[in-house]
Amino acid sequence: MSSVFTSKKAIVIGVVVFVFLLMQMGSFAGEDWEVITQLPTKRWGFATAVVDDQIYLIGGTLEKNVGGPYGITTVEVYDLQTNTWQRIADMPTPRQTSQAAVVNGIIYVFGGFSSKDRFIQNWKLPVHVEAYDPATDTWTRKKDMPVSRINFHPGVAAGKVYIIGGTTGFGEGHEQKMDRVDIYDPETDTWAKGPKMPTGRDPLSVEVVSNRIYVIGGWPIAGAGPILTVIEEYDPISRQWQKKKDMLVFKNSFETAVVEDDIYLIGGFAHGRDIATVDVYNPQKETWRNIPELPTPMTPYDAATVNGKIYVLGGLGVDGRLSTDVLVYDAGFRAVEANGKLPTRWGELKVKYNRKP
Repeated sequence: MSSVFTSKKAIVIGVVVFVFLLMQMGSFAGEDWEVITQLPTKRWGFATAVVDDQIYLIGGTLEKNVGGPYGITTVEVYDLQTNTWQRIADMPTPRQTSQAAVVNGIIYVFGGFSSKDRFIQNWKLPVHVEAYDPATDTWTRKKDMPVSRINFHPGVAAGKVYIIGGTTGFGEGHEQKMDRVDIYDPETDTWAKGPKMPTGRDPLSVEVVSNRIYVIGGWPIAGAGPILTVIEEYDPISRQWQKKKDMLVFKNSFETAVVEDDIYLIGGFAHGRDIATVDVYNPQKETWRNIPELPTPMTPYDAATVNGKIYVLGGLGVDGRLSTDVLVYDAGFRAVEANGKLPTRWGELKVKYNRKP
C-alpha cells in the first residue's frame, strides 16, 4: 500500500515540477529582444517622443547624405496597436541631433543643427523652439532658447523642461561644453535659468525617475580626455544637485530608457568596439544589474518606453552601416506581442546589422 502511495506522490510531485518548469519557460519567453518593424525612412540623428502609446521620429539626416545636406523636416509616427507607420506634418525647421520633450501631450523640439554641406562655417544652430500637437497635426513656434546648443539632453519634471549641458557650437574656438541649465515652462512659454550642473559636459543621457533628474556620463568640459562616468542628481524642488556613485562601466554612445524606477543603459561603445550589454541602474538604491544583451553589438540611435516595453530605434552595427530595425524588450518579462505581425526572434532571423560609415 505504501508503495502505491509513494508512486502517486511521485507522480504528483513530477506534475508540479513540470508545471513549474513550464511557468519558468513562459517567464523567460519575453526576455529576448525582438524585431517588430523597420524604420520607414533610413535616417540618423533624429529625435524621438512618445504620446498616447505612439512613437514619433522627428527630423535627422538621410543615410545617403554622408557629406550633407544635414537636417530634414520629416516626421513619422509608429502606431504600436496596428504596427504601422504614418507620415504626418513636417517640422517647419530642418534639424539633425535635435531633442524632443513631451508635456501634456504636446511635443517640443529643441536645438540641433542643419547645413548644406560638411563645412563647419555653413552649419546653422537654430534657437527657436517648435511644438507639435498630435490632435491637430500642426506645428507652432515657441519662445526661443536662451542660447543655441547641441549635444544636450532634456528632462521633464513637474511640467517643465530642463535643458541640461551640451555644446555651444562647432570647431576650434567655438566649441564649449556647458554646465548651464535652462528651464522652459510650456504653460507660460517662458525660460528661466537653473542651478549649474556640477560637472560641465555633453551628457550622454538625462532621465527622470520619481521627479528627480539624473545626468549620466558624457564628454568633459575641457574637450579632450576620457569619457566621464559621473552621475549627478537634480532635485527640482530643493534646486540642489547631488553626486551619485559613478557608472560601473566605462562606455559612451549608449541610449537610455526608463521603466518604473530603473534606467536602462542600452548598447554603446567601449574599449574600441561596439557592445551589446544592457545595464540597469536604480538611482534610488544606487544598484546595478543586467538584462539579456542586444542581439548584436550596436550603437542605438534612440530608445523609447511604452507600457513597460523598451523600443530601440535603429542604430549603427559592427560593420559601420545604419540599421533600420526596431527592437523591443518587455521589461515585465511577459511575452511580447505585436498586433497584426508576429515578432521575429533573432535566432531565426539571423539579421546582419549595418553601421553608417
